[in-house]
Amino acid sequence: MRTSTMITFLSIVLTIYISGNTYILIRGLQALPQSALMRIIYSVIILFPATAFIIGEVGEKTGLFQDNHILIFIGSLWLAFLLYAVLFTLTIDLIRAVNYFINFLPDKEWMLNNNIPLKLMGAVTVLTGTIFFTGFVIASSPIVKTIDLEINKKSPGLDSLNIVMASDIHLGNIVGANKFSRLVNTINTLDPDIVLFPGDIFDENLKPVIKNNHGDIMKSIKAHHGVFAVTGNHEYIGGVNDAVAFLQKHGVTILRDKAVVIGNAFILVGREDLSISRFSDKKRNDLATILENTNTDMPVILMDHQPYSIDESAKEGVDLHLSGHTHNGQLWPFNYITRALYEISHGYKKIKNTHVYVSNGYGTWGPPVRTTGRPEVVNIKVKFNRKK
Repeated sequence: MRTSTMITFLSIVLTIYISGNTYILIRGLQALPQSALMRIIYSVIILFPATAFIIGEVGEKTGLFQDNHILIFIGSLWLAFLLYAVLFTLTIDLIRAVNYFINFLPDKEWMLNNNIPLKLMGAVTVLTGTIFFTGFVIASSPIVKTIDLEINKKSPGLDSLNIVMASDIHLGNIVGANKFSRLVNTINTLDPDIVLFPGDIFDENLKPVIKNNHGDIMKSIKAHHGVFAVTGNHEYIGGVNDAVAFLQKHGVTILRDKAVVIGNAFILVGREDLSISRFSDKKRNDLATILENTNTDMPVILMDHQPYSIDESAKEGVDLHLSGHTHNGQLWPFNYITRALYEISHGYKKIKNTHVYVSNGYGTWGPPVRTTGRPEVVNIKVKFNRKK
């Protein structure tokens, strides 16, 4: 990413993050009794997790800390807790603002005498904690999503194809070896013909991935036609060349604006992630160029990390378009944003003759918490129409 863009992005994110933490800190102190000890304890409870993520990330980037996993984990959890604490507190303050004009609440003195601010603070904490804990459990409980579909093309020698797809794994400090091992065991249990990773296999950098031997786990994936992947925006954030080299070293074939014929049975296309133009002066090829020397009378299956170019896939006769990236928002209410940004923010839809599936993803970005749908491994069982 260009330096000026990165500085602008980080400035915006830090401003929002600091404002949210300051808001919760101040509103909590206003609700507490006039006790110096309670105020100090409360401030520490807020400031420690609020700074943990930043300290952990800076420590990892600079090498100041050898083991910052705990700090990053605590800080990541706090991101989700902070979101809902801010939303609930903001709701209360909006009601207070309306009351300023309509005056439907009891007077301020009555509310103070009955400890209403402290009780509301307790209610916000309980509600936030309940949502947070539920979301943590959801994020830790992936499901296998099975989809049956038919492609109206002949496939030489094949009647069907068993695809297993896992997008947005985000291997790193949060999604570690244990969760990745469970993913690989699930994949192998499904006995796939081919395994597809449509981007964001890594979270950011490769240090924790190498340290925890994720590569050896990756090499244990079993599929008749192999394991294929495309780049995602996080591969670019962490360094795309190192990410690609690591994947190739551990048995994963990366398709970067490339179409290959698999088993003389179908065409598999992998598109470069759109982030290429943000991190370099290059642009990805258009789909027509990628497909120009291929026989599209055969079934065409395509991976494109971000689901922006679905119409292009439909125009060029792609039979199955697979994407991820959105996480379906991951945390409510961000799912409304992904719905506004993408024609398909998650799930299945057929556009013309193109089957499209956009996955919720397997891992998480930032907090290991989900409130907009469970993580998933997608098992797509394709039947080819041999009579056409």
